[in-house]
Amino acid sequence: MSSKKPVRLLILEASQNRAEELIVLLRKAGRATRAHQIESAEDLQNQLKEQKWDLLLGVSEANDLTMEQAIGIIRESERDIPIILIAEGRDPESITAGLRLGALDVALDDDDERLTMIIERELSNLYHRRERRRAEKEVSEIDRRNQLLLASSTAAIGYVHEGMHIYTNSTYSKMFGYEDPDDFAGIPIIDLISSSDQGKFKAFLKSYDKNESESEEFICVTSEDKQITASLSLSPATYDGESCTQVIFKVSSDADTAYEERIKELSSQDLLTGLPNRASLIEQLDTAVDKSSNQGQASILMYISIDNFAKLRTEAGISNADLVLADLANLLAELTAEEHLIARFGDDVFALLYNSGDKEAAAQMAENLRGQVEERMSDVAGKSYQSTTSIGLALVSESSSSAEDVISRAYQACTSMESGNGVNFYQAAEVKMGEAGVSLTSENIKDMIKTAIENNAFKLMFQPIISLHGDDDEQFEVLLRLVDDDDNELLPGQFLGPAEDAGLLEKLDRWVILQSIKMLSEHRSTGSKAKLFINLTHKSMSDETFLPWMSVALKAAKLPSDAVILQIHESDATAYIKQAASFTKGMSALHCKTSINHFGCSLNPMNLLKHLTPDFVKLDDSFAQEIDQSEEKLAELKKMVTSLQETGVLTAISGIEDPMILSTLWQAGITFIQGYYLSPPLENMDYDFASEDT
Repeated sequence: MSSKKPVRLLILEASQNRAEELIVLLRKAGRATRAHQIESAEDLQNQLKEQKWDLLLGVSEANDLTMEQAIGIIRESERDIPIILIAEGRDPESITAGLRLGALDVALDDDDERLTMIIERELSNLYHRRERRRAEKEVSEIDRRNQLLLASSTAAIGYVHEGMHIYTNSTYSKMFGYEDPDDFAGIPIIDLISSSDQGKFKAFLKSYDKNESESEEFICVTSEDKQITASLSLSPATYDGESCTQVIFKVSSDADTAYEERIKELSSQDLLTGLPNRASLIEQLDTAVDKSSNQGQASILMYISIDNFAKLRTEAGISNADLVLADLANLLAELTAEEHLIARFGDDVFALLYNSGDKEAAAQMAENLRGQVEERMSDVAGKSYQSTTSIGLALVSESSSSAEDVISRAYQACTSMESGNGVNFYQAAEVKMGEAGVSLTSENIKDMIKTAIENNAFKLMFQPIISLHGDDDEQFEVLLRLVDDDDNELLPGQFLGPAEDAGLLEKLDRWVILQSIKMLSEHRSTGSKAKLFINLTHKSMSDETFLPWMSVALKAAKLPSDAVILQIHESDATAYIKQAASFTKGMSALHCKTSINHFGCSLNPMNLLKHLTPDFVKLDDSFAQEIDQSEEKLAELKKMVTSLQETGVLTAISGIEDPMILSTLWQAGITFIQGYYLSPPLENMDYDFASEDT
């Protein structure tokens, strides 16, 4: 399933600490969670009735409920929920017994790496099963509609298998003098062709390429031996799951043919841009996937997203934004050679099917497209608008299972670029750096971190945190990047693990804080009152020497104590709750503020606030992604915000990419917002908060 979508996780485990460890395990694997620790058989039944779940992790027995009973309850409810049993020992018999119970796999309690791989595999399998069921429902519905269209069509349509009719519609039967379409059962198609044209018809069949549509004109005969001249079109098809040939007879004229061709052209065209539309692109991509599988002919899909288009539409208006989009479409079409296909894929997304597997050439072309779009000034209604694009590329190869799989990979490559205005090739789950995609081992990354700390070679970015109620508070979150000599970047999720293994987290935290407050001090000297949210790891949070050091650092920088808000991850606060409580209390004694980041993903998030006293709580960005999915999601958010407000903390939410949810967030009571719709991370604290009117 999509790594952006939170995993709905059921946990059968007596220990809450161990349950939280499992949640942290998924978080480290890049999976946000909505988890519930099963309390009893009745509790499990109620949870299955109330909502949809993605995964069950658990031991053989906990809270008077065995895994066997849990599996039985899930089967009885007919839910598709992968079940992974965590064995308490290394006895092979217990592993075999777990599989016999119905668990999809059995993991060892002390092997988190293997457990993570099992979870990823089963979530991926679940996603594909759900997609298959969804596709089957769509196909069934399409088949039903097609049957209605066929039956009511004024065109004479039939299906032929090995020369015999297996279906004809009413128009087809009446054209040849039959009242009932069933009368065609067992009649060969050649019997409809005049004897004078049967030789021509046989030659036509021999030359027919089953991969393409073919048409020819023949003299036909009706059941009353009346001759008619009709155009016969053949095309490959499937009827009732059986490969066959679609046959269409039509008494045609040149005008009718031209009209039909025009209708066909319009049905595959996007009306706004004049480019081929999404359906046309997917049809060609399906063909490309087949060619890569059957003939080894690779190609590449480019997913071209216009950065911050929602903001442009708000500023320019819908009509003007459409004109900008049409202008960019013309530019992309001009830059795309005829052998490739450029299409409009979505509202603010184009797609380009590059007819070659040459990754280097495709990347160069993508970079050229990106650069040309960035230089383009679209003049509309007396104003000029400049746009940038994020382009994700994915190879269509023999390992590509479907067009959907290729699109998903290109989309992931596109959206994984935090700052936008770039080109990125899809890479499987491994750490790579730079355009050359050089693979990095954990040891490589550790060495890079040590060097970066010694040489001040990390890069700090600043993303604005904006008041949703019109206040002009200047606040930024500090985001860390590890860069190499060629300015290629790694994100924290890619290097914090190796940093912890090397015992470098405390050094890393202190480097970030010192550099951040140095830059903040310089920025505030210009009259600004900016404040920084700085992320802190659990190592520094648990370090008794940290708070005295922090006090000295702020005094040395001559900064007020409230200029820096130290931010800890919810999973760290949950796993080290005593240390977190001591940390927030100590920060309060220094008159410094604290924040909990990625809030709302633990088993009992509100329970944290019974022990901690943070000033801010920033909700996980998955809430922003889910808010418009259902009333249930919105009610869940409002309930959490209300509970947080009752404790006196200020609320924020990250991941804002859609302006349409801002009014909902305002009604829910959210205080601050952050995300790419508002601003990407900046290299300097130069965002104009006074101009922001949210």
